[in-house]
Amino acid sequence: MVQKFSNSALQPTQRKQWGMTKAALQWQAPGFTHLLYTMMNNSGSDNIAIFTSEVPIAATDGKALILNPEPFFKHTMGEQVFITAHEICHVMLNHICRAYQMQMQGKVCFSDGTSLPYDLETWNIATDLVINDMLIKSNIGTFNKAWLHDETLGTYKDNAVEVYRRVYQKSNGGGKPKGGQERFDEHLPPGTTESKTAFDAASERNEKEWSAAIAAAAAITKAQGKEGLGKVLSNFFNSTIQPQVEWADKIEAFFARKVGSGSYDWRRPDRRLIVRDIYAPGRSGHGAGTVVVAVDTSGSIIGDDTLLKRFFTEMASILDEVKPKRLMVMWIDAKVHSVEDIEEASDLRSLTPKGGGGTDFRPAFDWIAKEGLEPDALVFLTDGYGSFPTSAPSYPTLWGNVSPELRDTHYPFGEVVTVPVVKKAA
Repeated sequence: MVQKFSNSALQPTQRKQWGMTKAALQWQAPGFTHLLYTMMNNSGSDNIAIFTSEVPIAATDGKALILNPEPFFKHTMGEQVFITAHEICHVMLNHICRAYQMQMQGKVCFSDGTSLPYDLETWNIATDLVINDMLIKSNIGTFNKAWLHDETLGTYKDNAVEVYRRVYQKSNGGGKPKGGQERFDEHLPPGTTESKTAFDAASERNEKEWSAAIAAAAAITKAQGKEGLGKVLSNFFNSTIQPQVEWADKIEAFFARKVGSGSYDWRRPDRRLIVRDIYAPGRSGHGAGTVVVAVDTSGSIIGDDTLLKRFFTEMASILDEVKPKRLMVMWIDAKVHSVEDIEEASDLRSLTPKGGGGTDFRPAFDWIAKEGLEPDALVFLTDGYGSFPTSAPSYPTLWGNVSPELRDTHYPFGEVVTVPVVKKAA
C-alpha cells in the first residue's frame, strides 16, 4: 500500500521562521543545504520540505524532508537546524531503504557472519545515535538533551549495523532509549511521499548521483573551513563515499570486472556493503563458471594459520556472491599436491593445507591446461618467490601477494593485490 502526504499551508510567521532556519543551516553546514536542494527537493514548492500534520515532528521516507509545522516551530532555531540536518543524514546514508530491505529479510546481518532479528525501533535508535553524535561533534544546530545520545552505544565513527547489535543486546531486543531519551522523528517506508511501492522507490535510488552530490557537499564543507565542523563533518562525508579500500575489496572488484555477476535479489543483502552503511541488493544465480583458488604451500603461507583463515574467510564471502558453478582449491609448492572440488564457498573456511616446500608456479598452470579447463578466474595466494610461466594464460589471474617488499611488476602478468600479514608479537 502506498500513500502520499498533502502539504499543510504555512502561516506567514512559520514561513518566515522556515526561511531563517534554512539560512541558519546554510551558514552552519552548507554541505547539507546542497544535499537538501539538489537531492531532496521533491515537494514542488519553494519550501523544499513537505509540511504536514500527519507526522509527529519530523520524518523522512528516504527521499523527502517531512515536517509537522506546529511542533517543529515550537523548537528553538538551533534545534530546528539540528532536526533538519538529522533528516538529511538519514536520506544521505540510505537508512530508510536499508530498513525496508532488512524488514523483507527479517534479520540484520553482520560482517562476522552472524545475524539478529530485525526490529524497526532498534534500527531507528541505532541510526539516530550515529547521526546525533556526528551533529553534536560538528556543532551543527542545538542538541536537546531529551533526544538520543549515548556514546557507549554508538558514535559518528561507528556504522549503524554494529550499533544495532549493541542496542539490541542492551535492550534484549526491545529497542528502548535509555533514561527517558526520545526520538523526534519517524522513519517512513520508501515511496510514502510519492505514491510508490517501497520496492520501486528503493530500486530507483541512484547511488552514482548520490555519491556525486555527497562529494560536492564534502568539497563545500572543506571550503568553509570552520574549526570542528570541517574535521568531523568532512571526514563523515568522505567516509560515506570513499571507504578505505581493503585488500578484500580489491579482490571483489577484480571479480566484478572479470567475472559475470549473476542477477540481483533485493530480498538478499550485499553483506560486504551493508556493514559499511551502503545498501545494495545481493546477487543470485551463477555469476561464473569455474573459479580456481591456488595456494602456495611454502612456509610463509601455510605456517600462518591466521593468514589462511583471513584469506579463505574473505574468499568465501566474495565467492558466495559470485556463485561459481564449479569452485576448486589447488595446493601447490614445486608440484600440485592436491586439487579439491568445493561444494559451497563457505567450505573454504575449514580447509587443511597440503604440501610444503619450494615454490614453482608453472605446475598450476600446466595442470589447468592438462585438464582442459578454461576457468573464469584463477586466484593465487603466494609470497611471490618462485618460477613463473613464460607467457600469460588466456584466463584472468589474480595474485594474492603476501610479501609487501615485492612490487606489482614482480609478477609478469595478471593483477596483484597485497594481502597484509599480521605480525605476531615477540
